[in-house]
Amino acid sequence: SSNSSPTSLHGHRHRARIYSSFIREQNPNRKNPLKKQNKKLKKKKKAMSYDDVEIEDMEWNEELQAYTYPCPCGDLFQITKDELRIGEEIARCPSCSLYITVIYNIEDFLDNKSKEKLEPSKQQPVAVA
Repeated sequence: SSNSSPTSLHGHRHRARIYSSFIREQNPNRKNPLKKQNKKLKKKKKAMSYDDVEIEDMEWNEELQAYTYPCPCGDLFQITKDELRIGEEIARCPSCSLYITVIYNIEDFLDNKSKEKLEPSKQQPVAVA
């Protein structure tokens, strides 16, 4: 019986080694679908943005009622004044999945009326304090 025990131990060890290398080979394939999912989740993050573009470098398009910027696919990145007013900074291309981050000063897009409304309410808490 003392003879059979080392061989069975060795057999186990060997099997474990094969199994761990099998897992290692499988792992890259297992990670790939996750990577794809992460890209989808990151879509809103700046990191995936095709480019950062100043609003001054974009063109106002009367027909689309949007600021546009040429996309490498041949179409145009687009962002409307309404989107800019609510703080949106992503201009998307309708034809492909690319988008750009628009650099702009939100105050340039708020109407004077809304500025006047905002200012007194900003000052009131200060006056009370």
